[in-house]
Amino acid sequence: MDELADRLGLCPVALRLRNIPEVEPGSGRAFSSHRLAEALTTGARRFGWERRHAAPRARREGEWWIGMGMAAAVRVNMVMEAKARVTLQPEATALVETDMTDIGTGSYAILTQIAAEMLGLPMASVATALGDSDLPPGSGSGGSVGAASTGMAVYLACMDLRSRLAEVMGCPEPELMLKDGEAIHANRKLPIRALMGRAGLQAEGHLVPSAATEQVRQATWGAHFAEVGVNATTGEVRVRRMLGTFAAGRILNAQTARSQALGGMTWGLGMALTEELVHDRRDGHVVNRDLAEYHLPVNADVPALEVHFLQERDDWAPMQAKGIGELGICGAGAAILNAVHNACGVRVRSFPATLDKVLAGLMEAEAQ
Repeated sequence: MDELADRLGLCPVALRLRNIPEVEPGSGRAFSSHRLAEALTTGARRFGWERRHAAPRARREGEWWIGMGMAAAVRVNMVMEAKARVTLQPEATALVETDMTDIGTGSYAILTQIAAEMLGLPMASVATALGDSDLPPGSGSGGSVGAASTGMAVYLACMDLRSRLAEVMGCPEPELMLKDGEAIHANRKLPIRALMGRAGLQAEGHLVPSAATEQVRQATWGAHFAEVGVNATTGEVRVRRMLGTFAAGRILNAQTARSQALGGMTWGLGMALTEELVHDRRDGHVVNRDLAEYHLPVNADVPALEVHFLQERDDWAPMQAKGIGELGICGAGAAILNAVHNACGVRVRSFPATLDKVLAGLMEAEAQ
């Protein structure tokens, strides 16, 4: 995309804005929501993209060529079948159970939060049990499906509980307020324990994606912007700053969502500059199979990263929320390598942009 922009004499952001499809290419399906243009323009404004020099090698600080790059981020949104069990106990506590795991993505926090909000309980009064195959089968933790899929199963279980409590209370479910262990309707207020037996209430939510979701293309959107320095002598690349702007439906938890995006951007940095598997061509074995030779980005490699979310509600998505986990990595590496080209004129087309690749390009440029 950036090479095309260079040939046309266009700003890379402008080229992308001109070519955003109105419907999904190939199928012709409408998008359930589409915020790519706003992600591009908002990100460019926040990053200071207008200060970018169009021509490479236009800005130098001592031994360092400085440049900016960007890339769009698009990730298909998927919803998977999922089950979850919620038990509401007489002492105004709740237990959420599903076999979904939390691999650091915030599943415990999100599922606890959904149950607490639906049942009018503080989060401290909700326990969440995960990762046991004896529990109801959730969606799993891959593919950015966990919060929307298993989270919706928790929501459905809580809706079942709310409906049963409302029936005992003698009111429609939408008019029932649950707060701090009490059920409230009009001028009546009763402890939740008064509406159920000693064993409490239990419900299982089961999300089955409907055929309606196939009528539209659900996706998440974003844009990455990066500024790098390239050492003119050694070919070393240093990312100086990065910014990501994302639209991923309703954000259920701002802190865990931001952490997901930061993690994805860090992965993109590693993909772009350091991470590479080397295989023995004779038998296919991985040569660099330890962290001494497979180079992950560490603190000194990762600058201050900015994450911004656009306000969005996607009515085609469960709870109006969509996946975030992998959106943050989509395009992050491309933005960095585009910035490398803008800084020093070297176009690296294979990840990672190690010193040898950049230095060879610098030497070729000097020879010309």
